[in-house]
Amino acid sequence: MSSFGIRRYFVQKNYTPPSDPFQPDPNNQDDVDRCGISPEALVSINEAVSVTTSRKRKRGSYQNYDDEQKKKIARYAIMNGNANAVRHFTKQLERPINESTIRGMKKWYTKNVVNNTENIAPTTRGRPLLLGKELDLKVQTYIKQLRLKGLILSENRSLLSEFGGHIELNKELARSLLRHMGYVKRKGTKAAKKTVGDDFEEIKAEFLQRIRAAIAEHNIPPQLVINWDQTGISIIPAGEWTMELEGSSQVPISGLNDKRQITAVFACSSDGHFIPPQLLYQGKTDRCHPSYTFPPSWDIHHTESHWSTEDSMLRYVEKVIVPYVEETRASLQLPADQKAVAVFDIYKAHRTNSLLQKLNDYNICPIFVPASCTDRLQPMDLSVNKVFKDLLKSEFQTWYAEKVCASLSEDSGDPTFDMKLSYLKPIHARWLVSAVQELSRRKEQLCSGFRESGILSCFV
Repeated sequence: MSSFGIRRYFVQKNYTPPSDPFQPDPNNQDDVDRCGISPEALVSINEAVSVTTSRKRKRGSYQNYDDEQKKKIARYAIMNGNANAVRHFTKQLERPINESTIRGMKKWYTKNVVNNTENIAPTTRGRPLLLGKELDLKVQTYIKQLRLKGLILSENRSLLSEFGGHIELNKELARSLLRHMGYVKRKGTKAAKKTVGDDFEEIKAEFLQRIRAAIAEHNIPPQLVINWDQTGISIIPAGEWTMELEGSSQVPISGLNDKRQITAVFACSSDGHFIPPQLLYQGKTDRCHPSYTFPPSWDIHHTESHWSTEDSMLRYVEKVIVPYVEETRASLQLPADQKAVAVFDIYKAHRTNSLLQKLNDYNICPIFVPASCTDRLQPMDLSVNKVFKDLLKSEFQTWYAEKVCASLSEDSGDPTFDMKLSYLKPIHARWLVSAVQELSRRKEQLCSGFRESGILSCFV
C-alpha cells in the first residue's frame, strides 16, 4: 500500500458546512455522533432540507386598481350592496373580483374620501313599499307611538273589508310593515304550571262516580248540575302579547303591572246555561261599588279584600244559586224538593259548615273537585274563565286604542289617561256586562268544560 493510501485514514476530511445554523454540522464529531449517521449522509440530508425550505410559494396574479377605479367600485357597492357590485364589475371588467376586495375598497373610500368631501346615501333595495315611503314612515311612527303608550298591537280582522270592515288593506301589508320595522310577537312569562300525580285517573274516576251516583239516585237533569268558581278580574285587563322589536329585553304593556282587581263568581249548568254572576269589590260599604246599573239578576257585593268569604258565599247561594234552582225546577215541572248538584273546589270559603248546611237545606248536593285537579276537572276553569278574560281584554283594548287615537289626532304631545278607580269602575262594569252577554250566547263553549272534565258522561 502506498503512503498516500494510508494517509487518508489519518487526515480529517472537510465537508460542506450547513447553510442553516440550526442544522447539524458534519464537521462536528459531536453532531455526527448525536445523529448516528455518517458525515456524508448528513451532508446529503442537509442539502435536501435546504432545497425544500428554500422553495417559495408562487405569487398569484393580482390586479391593481387606481384611485378612480376604487372610488367608482366603492360608490356602487355603497348604493347597491356588495353582492350586486361583485356581479356588476365582474362582468364589466371581464375578470372576477372578490367581495373581500370590495369590502376593502368601501372601507378605504369611507375613511379617506366620504368623511372629508362627500356623503353618499345608499339607495333603497328590495321591493318598493306598498304605501310609498312618506305614508309608510307615518304608519311606522304611529305604531311606535302606540307602543310607547303601552297599547297592545294585534290583528283585528273585523276592520278589513273582506270581513265587513272599511279598510281595504290586506294582512300581507301589515306583516310586511311590522317585519321591516323589526317587530315580532312577544309574551311575558308566568309561574310554572302545577303537576298532577300519577294517580290522577283514579282520582278522576272517584270524582265522576260521586256525581254519577247522585244523578242516578235522585234522577237529576243536566239543568240542575251546576259548577261555580271564583276568578280574579283585573280592573285593567291588559293582554300579555304584543309586537315589539326583536331582541328587546323589556316588553312594556300598558296596565300589565296594574294589580287592582275584583272577584267574579261564575256558575254554569251542564246544559250550557250561564248563571248570573256575583261581583265582589274591595271595600266596606256600598260606596265602593261602581256608579253603574247592573242587570237585576246580578249580585253586586263587597268584602275587605274583594275575595270570597264565608258571608259572601252564603249571600251568593241565597241570591243567585237558590233562585236559579227554584226557577229551573218550576220550568221543568219538577217537585220543589228535587235534588240538584253543586260542584266546586275546596277553597276555604266553600268548606264552611254554614255553607254546606245551607246547600242541604235547599236540597243541593255539594261535591268537591279534588285538590290540585281544578285545571282538569273544573268546568269553569276549562271553558269559561279564560274565554271571559279574553273578551274583557278585547273590550279594554278597543277602549284604550280609541283613547290613544283621539289623543294622537289632537296632537296633544304625551297624553295621560285617568286611571283612578272612580273613573274606571263604571267603564269596567260596562265591559263586564258586554263580556257576559257575549259568553252567554256561546252555549257550546259553556258545555265544553263539562264534556272535557267527564261530567257529561255521567248522564249516560
